[in-house]
Amino acid sequence: MNFLNAQDSTNSNNPTVFTTVEIATPAEPTVTINQDPRIQQLLNIKTKMDKEGVLSENYRVQLFTGDLKEANEVQKKAETAFPQWNSEIVYETPNHKVWIGNYRSKLEMDRALKEIKKEFPTAFPFKLGRD
Repeated sequence: MNFLNAQDSTNSNNPTVFTTVEIATPAEPTVTINQDPRIQQLLNIKTKMDKEGVLSENYRVQLFTGDLKEANEVQKKAETAFPQWNSEIVYETPNHKVWIGNYRSKLEMDRALKEIKKEFPTAFPFKLGRD
């Protein structure tokens, strides 16, 4: 509580009379939010999509392009050497390609590429386009 002294104007003969005034600070306001429980479900879905890179620009590294038999061998080698990153075989006429990783930033991809090039010297990065 704050106290303030003010001159009492009712007694004009004695200007030295003061009155004490109390100023109370207002109580803290409270806010209640009524939220639809489906909002939390949507947030969980978005978090999962962010982690999987669905909503961001995706970078990958190509390890191989050629026939399916060799692509399978390269993918097995990649899975053994780099179990922390997913690899996949993608068919783009007329070749099968082995891609590894799903990096959400160029920096993340560059760091991975440095490690990948130790096993796959011809590997190269690319940005996965969105339609």
